[in-house]
Amino acid sequence: MEISDIWTTIIIPLLIGPLFIYLKSVYDNYTQNKREHNLLVYNTKIDYLSKILTNFYWPLYLKLLCIHQLNYNIPIKNEYEYKSDEEDSELESNDNITININNKNKSTSIILDSDTIHLMEKNINQLFKETIDIIENNIYNVRLSKSLNKHIVEFIKFCKIRQIIHEGSVEKKYNIEYFGTKDNTSKLLKLIEFELNKYKEQYNTLLETGPFN
Repeated sequence: MEISDIWTTIIIPLLIGPLFIYLKSVYDNYTQNKREHNLLVYNTKIDYLSKILTNFYWPLYLKLLCIHQLNYNIPIKNEYEYKSDEEDSELESNDNITININNKNKSTSIILDSDTIHLMEKNINQLFKETIDIIENNIYNVRLSKSLNKHIVEFIKFCKIRQIIHEGSVEKKYNIEYFGTKDNTSKLLKLIEFELNKYKEQYNTLLETGPFN
């Protein structure tokens, strides 16, 4: 057997074989690590989106939507108060009260008895409380835009003040804007709806594409 034959048939295969096996092992490890990394990133994104949608955006959106639909106010009589001392006696003798409600983005005045207004006040106060609970218990998990963060802070302030002055109650006296705040529920609802749709689309896209696309 010639030396050239020995190299081509014995020595070179002995050298190339282990090298090929080593390179294939390196490639397989790289591919496996890459798949595991992609899966980890995918699961992290899915878990995050699922958490913020389930615990924050969906419940907050539904609560704000209920508040927006059920919200009402007793018409302002002057800059600071809802009624004067003279009108207190009229209120005691007349059980019917005029309130403003939202109706297809328009304010409509209706007359209700005080018992009905007390019931409405109880329900909407509970909605505000549940909304604040959702925000305070989950906001640390959510990455908020500057605009959304601003309106959430304003909404929290509004909720705290309205609770102090009994906003929506027949016994309420002061105009809430006198305390440097106002109802921004409608604006916050629009921002939450936008963020909800954005994250819902991201979540659905991830489910459709999977971790390895």
